Amino acid sequence: DAVLVFADEILVTRSFLDDKQAQVFDLERQVDELTSQIDFQLRHRDSFHKEKMAELEDKYGQEIEQERTKYELLREEKNDMEMEYEENIKTLEENHAKQTAELEQSFQHKMLIEVQRYRKLAQDLARERKEWNEQYQKRIEDHEKVIASMKAQFEQKQRENLEERQRIKAEKELEAKLHNETLRQLEADADREIEELKETNELKLAEEKDDKVRLRGHAGIHRKHHEHLKHQMTKKQEELESERKTNRSKQEKIDQLIKDKESNVKEIRERDKTIGDKEQRIFDLKKQNQELEKFKFVLDYKIKELKAQIDPKDADIAEMKQQIQAMDAELDDYRRKNKELFLQISQLQMKQRALTEEIKNQKSKLKDDLALVRRFKIDLHDCMQFLQEPKPLKEQVASLYRKYVQEGVRQVELDADTQKKYNQQRDYLEKSVESLKRKLAKDSEVHRIDNMRIMSENVSLIGEINDLRREINHLRHEKDVAQHQTEGKGGSDTKDGLEREISMQRDEIAKLQSKLADLDATGELTVQ
Repeated sequence: DAVLVFADEILVTRSFLDDKQAQVFDLERQVDELTSQIDFQLRHRDSFHKEKMAELEDKYGQEIEQERTKYELLREEKNDMEMEYEENIKTLEENHAKQTAELEQSFQHKMLIEVQRYRKLAQDLARERKEWNEQYQKRIEDHEKVIASMKAQFEQKQRENLEERQRIKAEKELEAKLHNETLRQLEADADREIEELKETNELKLAEEKDDKVRLRGHAGIHRKHHEHLKHQMTKKQEELESERKTNRSKQEKIDQLIKDKESNVKEIRERDKTIGDKEQRIFDLKKQNQELEKFKFVLDYKIKELKAQIDPKDADIAEMKQQIQAMDAELDDYRRKNKELFLQISQLQMKQRALTEEIKNQKSKLKDDLALVRRFKIDLHDCMQFLQEPKPLKEQVASLYRKYVQEGVRQVELDADTQKKYNQQRDYLEKSVESLKRKLAKDSEVHRIDNMRIMSENVSLIGEINDLRREINHLRHEKDVAQHQTEGKGGSDTKDGLEREISMQRDEIAKLQSKLADLDATGELTVQ
């Protein structure tokens, strides 16, 4: 049968074609209207822009003219202010010259007063040195008298000790001779009586035994007396040794007093030297005070200029404050990001620990499998010995099957895509962990460097504060010494100068302490 082929033509009614033509006509009409409307809007917009440009040109031209007039007025005011400032500078120079002359006169007067005061102090110093020398000579003479009396007492005591020792030695020798003679006589009498007792009866023998016991008691008494004499002799020797020790201690005390005398002389010289240095320092401080008073006028003028320059900078300060607020917001954002990074690092570390545990388990399983394979190879090698004997070979193979095939053979197929994804994920995690570690190490190094810098600045500031405190204490001591020396005569200028210097040092210490507190606060923020 022939297959009917589809045609490219279709049959439509005339009404359908008329409707389509009407729709096309309407659409063309709408397009023409839209084009005409768009052209009208473009022309209207161009005319509006031209009018706006003309208005803006007129407006900005007028503003430029106003700015030019303002510039001219400001330039005239600037010229007037320059002339006024020149006149003021001339008047200030004249006043400064008058004040310098007055200061020179007052300085000359003060110098005369200070010279007189210095001469008086020199006279007082000479008088005090003379008194001190007299007291020193008197002390030396008293000391020599005491030493001479102590030496005489020591020699007298030594002579008495020697006489006592010789007397004890003589008594000892006498007692020893008496003891030996008594002992010899007793031994002779005992021998004689023993011979007589041998010839007498038993009663006399008993009596002689009693006599013998009595004589032994006397001998014991004499021995005890001899030991007592020895003990007294040792006691006298110990007393002699103690006297020698006391003499040595007294000699050491004499040496120590001589050393104290030398140290006192040295200290007096050093104090004289320090007094001269302090007087020179007071003179230098007075000169510095005069120079500071000279610079005071210049600094007042500069302060006025700076105050005039501060007013236009309020807008810059507000803008800087806005920038600081923006930087604080950025700092908060950085801290938030830092916390998020720490959380990510902790999560990645947990994942890393889980992966390491899994790797350890896999390694242990692999080790067990390798051991199983090694044992199977050994058993298979043993089975190969029965290769020519079928029956033992069959038994060996069956035993191998029973030994190693316990749950049946499983076939494991490795999915290559899964393994590849797993490897990619692991490489990505490892790289992320390494990059985060590097970033963490870099941030910690930056924090450590900042902390070390802040700590070093703190240490230096603490050292400066300690130096200033020592200098204040030293100046207070100098002030007290000066008050005691002058006794309220002509010391008002030095006292005022020292008080001013002490107040300046205290202000500087307060500034350094506030700076130290700010640095501590910034260090704590950096550590956080």
